[in-house]
Amino acid sequence: MLTYLDLLNKIGLKRLHYTIVSYVLSIIVTIVVYTTGGTTMVYTNLMYLPITLISITSSRLQAVVHSLISGLLLGPLMPLDVSSGVMQKAENWIIRIVIYFLVAFVIGLFKEYYEKEFNLNMQIQKRLAEANMATVYAMAKLTECRDDDTGLHIERVAALCRLLAEKLQQLPEYKDYVTDNYIENLYRACHLHDIGKIGMPDNILLKTGRLSPDEYNLMKTHTIIGSETLNEVQKKYPNNMFLKLAIKISRSHHEKWDGSGYPDGLKGEDIPLSARIMAVIDVYDALRSKRVYKPAYSHESSLETIKQGSETHFDPLLVRIFLENESEFKEIYDNFSKSHLTN
Repeated sequence: MLTYLDLLNKIGLKRLHYTIVSYVLSIIVTIVVYTTGGTTMVYTNLMYLPITLISITSSRLQAVVHSLISGLLLGPLMPLDVSSGVMQKAENWIIRIVIYFLVAFVIGLFKEYYEKEFNLNMQIQKRLAEANMATVYAMAKLTECRDDDTGLHIERVAALCRLLAEKLQQLPEYKDYVTDNYIENLYRACHLHDIGKIGMPDNILLKTGRLSPDEYNLMKTHTIIGSETLNEVQKKYPNNMFLKLAIKISRSHHEKWDGSGYPDGLKGEDIPLSARIMAVIDVYDALRSKRVYKPAYSHESSLETIKQGSETHFDPLLVRIFLENESEFKEIYDNFSKSHLTN
């Protein structure tokens, strides 16, 4: 779970760095105060900057200690007026130390309060995310119970899609779009790519032979049923990125690069990236899996089919990435198959 400090670390900022910077700033302020004539000048107020910095990034104890040290830097050894050599009265620098102490203490107090609030909110978000995933798996299981082939297929394609997205992320032109958050949402959304099959009648979904043209046309509507179902869910959660990806994937994962797919006949990059990723993985998994109407193909035969589908069925860039890393995709598929046999 991401905490307040994890957030700082995530953007490359750490407590130790802030502490060092704070003390360096305090020393710089001390030099500025001395070189500009002493504590009679307004520059003593600059000391609030390092005190504030350490107060919002470190513990309250560290902030208080730093405030005392900063106060002493401008304390009994710092002249009131450097040119005349007049020193400060004791009550002046003592009051300044007390003020610095109170500033550090109060800011630290507020920082700890909001840090607790932040961590509490993150815990709530984590619970909501877990609840969302529970809903995802429940919906996916509804599909699985209709079709024995679907359950393991759902788990495999989600893992394989994540791998393909991670490889795509390594390309400079995609690293800002295919973020870690995108990949995580993609992985979750992939579980719902065939959710529309819930609306298919058993005589089509469980048919052992090839579908007739009319049956096939009806089967194709599972993309529309799935996306429209998820659209209704998204109306209650309009900013949910996972649902947005799930809608795109469920509707468009049977679109083809040359525009000959369904349901919308999208072409090239008009097809959502998430759906293009799923298209490659869905076909690979289907080829390697045994079905009532076909045997399982080997990894090598499946690769050849994917290769032949480049620029017609599949995004050529994704095909290239898939082929360059084919051993890793084979390993994931085989590991799923082995675990299924042992369970």
